[in-house]
Amino acid sequence: MNRKAQELERIFSPLQIGYITTYIEPLNASSNVEWALELIADWPDSDVIPVERNGAVLGVVSRPELEKLAKSAWSRFWQKDLDAYLIPAKEMIDATTHISKLTEEAVKKYRSDSSVWYIVQYRRSYLGIVSLRQMMEYINTIHSQDLDRAGEIQNHLLKKTVVQDKRFNAVFFNMMAHEVGGDFFRIYQASQDRYMVCCFDVAGKNISGAMTTMALGACFSSFELFRYSSSVDKMTGRINDLIRTVNPPGVFVTAVLFYIDFGSKNIRIHNCGFSPVLIFVRTDNKISYKMLNPNLPPLGVIDNFDFSDNQIIPITKNLRLCAYSDGLTDMADIYGERYGEERTTALIKKMHPFPQTGIPETLKKEVSDWIGTASLADDITLVDIRFN
Repeated sequence: MNRKAQELERIFSPLQIGYITTYIEPLNASSNVEWALELIADWPDSDVIPVERNGAVLGVVSRPELEKLAKSAWSRFWQKDLDAYLIPAKEMIDATTHISKLTEEAVKKYRSDSSVWYIVQYRRSYLGIVSLRQMMEYINTIHSQDLDRAGEIQNHLLKKTVVQDKRFNAVFFNMMAHEVGGDFFRIYQASQDRYMVCCFDVAGKNISGAMTTMALGACFSSFELFRYSSSVDKMTGRINDLIRTVNPPGVFVTAVLFYIDFGSKNIRIHNCGFSPVLIFVRTDNKISYKMLNPNLPPLGVIDNFDFSDNQIIPITKNLRLCAYSDGLTDMADIYGERYGEERTTALIKKMHPFPQTGIPETLKKEVSDWIGTASLADDITLVDIRFN
C-alpha cells in the first residue's frame, strides 16, 4: 500500500467512500500512450488511469485500451488525444459520502452499466477514483464480516447451556440456515431445585431474527446476574413483556418453556405456539409416549396470558421430554417435499434408546440426507431432556 493510500485510511472511516478510493495521479489528455503505460505500471492492480484536461479530471482510460494502442505502430501514428478513449466519470462525489448510501443510489441509476466510475474529491480537491463494482464488492465484504461477527456473538450466547445436576440432563441441537438466525435456547437455574429449560423461534430471519435472540440472551444474562427467581407465570410474563417492548408490532416468538421443580417433583410446561412436545415414560417395562400441543399463544402477541390451562408432568425416573422448532418439520428436499410431523415423530422415537451424546450427530446426518443439495430454509433447534 502506497503512502497516499495509507493516509486516506487514516482520514476516513471504513464506511466512507474516501476509505476505498484509489489515488492515482491523473494523466493529461494530451499525453502519449507510452507515458500513460509507464505511469499505470505503478498501479498494477488498477485497470484504469484517470485523465484530466485543463486541471479538471474527466474520467478514466482502460489499461487494455492503452495496451492495444501501444502494440500497433499504425494506431500510435494516428492516435488522438487520450480523451478520445475516455470513459467519462458519472459524477463528482465527496469523499465523506457513506458507501452504502452511494451504492444504493448508483445501482438504481446505472443498473445496466457495469463500468461506472466516479471522481472523488475532498475539500474541493481531487482525491482519486472509485468504481461502482469496487463499492459493491466492498459492501458485500463488510456485510459478510458483520454477519460472521454477529454469528460468533450468537453462538457465544447459545453455548451457555451447560447444566451439572445428576438428577437430569438436557442436550440441544441447533443448525442455522444462515450466518445468524432466529432460534434461541437456554437453561436457567433459578434455585437449587428449580430450572427453566427453553427454546425460542423468532418470526423473523437473518438480522431481524438475530436481534430478538440477542435481546433474549441479554434477558437471561440479567436473570443470572441478579439471580432472578419468581413464580413460573411471572417469568413467562417477564419474557413476554420484553419481546413486546423491544420489537415493533407484528413480531412474535414461538417458545416452549419447561419449568423443572425438584422440590414439588413436577414440570410445568408453557408451550407458546411452539411445535408439540413429546413425552416418553416407562410403564411395565414398556415405553409409551404422549404428545402435548401448545397451550398458550406466541410470545409478544398479547399483554397478559391466561395460565389456567396448565400442563404439569410429574418427574419420574427415565422420563424424557423432547421439543423441536418447525424448521425440522418444514425442511424440504430438492423436490420440495417437507419432512413433516410423521417423519419427525418417528425419528425422535427411534432416537429414544440412543445415548444423548449421539443425538446431535444423528440429527445432523438426518437433515443432510433429507435436504441433499437443497438449501435449509429455516433454523432447526431440538432439545432432549432426560431424568435419571
